[in-house]
Amino acid sequence: MYFGLFLIALNAFKLWLARFLPLLGDEAYYNVWSKHPALSYVDHPPMIAWLHGLTNALSGQSEFGIRCMAVILILISTWLIYLTAKEAFGKKVAVASAVLFNLIPTYLAGGMFLTPEQPVIIFWLLSMYAAVKIIKAHEAKYWYLLGLGIGLGLLSKFPMLLFLPGLLIFLLLSKEHRYWLTKKEPYLAIILAFLIFSPVILWNISHHFPSLAHHGARLGSPNYLNNILYFLVLQFIMFSPPLFIFTVTRLRLTPDVSPDATVKLITLTSIIPFLIFLLVSSITLVGGHWTSIVYPGMIILLCHNLINLYPNPLRKFRIIANLIVIILINALFIGYYAFLYPIPEDFKGKAYAINYDLPKYIQEAKVDYVFSNQMGVASLVAFYGKTEVYMPKGMWRQFDIWSQPELKKGDSILYFAFDESDAEKKLKPLFESVKLDPQKRLFTKDSDIPIKTKVYIGKHFKGRSGQAL
Repeated sequence: MYFGLFLIALNAFKLWLARFLPLLGDEAYYNVWSKHPALSYVDHPPMIAWLHGLTNALSGQSEFGIRCMAVILILISTWLIYLTAKEAFGKKVAVASAVLFNLIPTYLAGGMFLTPEQPVIIFWLLSMYAAVKIIKAHEAKYWYLLGLGIGLGLLSKFPMLLFLPGLLIFLLLSKEHRYWLTKKEPYLAIILAFLIFSPVILWNISHHFPSLAHHGARLGSPNYLNNILYFLVLQFIMFSPPLFIFTVTRLRLTPDVSPDATVKLITLTSIIPFLIFLLVSSITLVGGHWTSIVYPGMIILLCHNLINLYPNPLRKFRIIANLIVIILINALFIGYYAFLYPIPEDFKGKAYAINYDLPKYIQEAKVDYVFSNQMGVASLVAFYGKTEVYMPKGMWRQFDIWSQPELKKGDSILYFAFDESDAEKKLKPLFESVKLDPQKRLFTKDSDIPIKTKVYIGKHFKGRSGQAL
């Protein structure tokens, strides 16, 4: 009863809070994907595009609809972490895990944004549930559920693949469960997963592997110490100090970490991905949210330790201390982002309404095309302005695949320029007149987009017909 009331109250609070959370550039970008159906996309597999498409169909492309979908997906993850923890350690641990999951900053505040993390967490938990059922029930049918979970997870985000090394190491280390390696079901599960994932592979082959090129380009000159410190600090803050510290203490991957096979399984399938992300962080900047798949398993183990392993007085103290720290971090995150975020003077009194004037503004500008030089800005203008927005060739690989119009003499454009000091200079030779709009037209709480975005109106293209911008 109390658990149900907690979920009702928390999600009612989230829906109330949604009005203070304009879309992120990345969210709007994924929403644009849904207008360009494909087997995959440059940055990620297609699941997030499907979810945005479903949201648009149900809500008519609205901010609130996107927030509702994000809340629903976190609820599904809550149900799955409950089922997994209950199967592993009992009902008390299940309730505690579900509650703690909803209080961790990344899953509470970050979970209100509709990004690829949402679906991949669901399918990671589904795979973990299937794996726990396999080792506890010894039933072959759960391998097919595992294959389904991994396949759908791979359709959500590429790091879903990291579930497999931990599972394989567990099977190699566990004498009781090693026999599965001689059975056909694990291999059929892998085949099933890759059959589900195959559209992404086919799309990449047909487009000359743009996903590989995109993610490979992230690997710049390594700055080992700074990158690793950046990664660890983000983990410490975004997933709360108690959970992060507990996770680090589980880095002892010796076979005798615990006599409980379930503990070993959840430890290995969580810690191996963490170590891989830590290794990758030495050669590139790893986003704090990338490790969202690591911590659901750690949450279950932390709650198992607090409830089943520690004596009562110490358990109560640890639970209260951990909750105080986590709630304080949430209050700081939410309080700043929703209510204390510095709104530029130009937006005072109209910040939350300005985006909804974009369709009228674009229509009254009487232009043929809308362009932007930045992916997030282009996507936000497309979402709020309900129009197609293009990017000059070579600025963003996914927009290049969608192509851009070939301008004809006399065409006019709106150009949303983000942090581009020479935009007017570049446009003037191409149009008979170029005018800077004195008003701000776009608001978000993402980066410096509101301050650094300027709008130029280019009238009557004077280049040759068929020329790209």
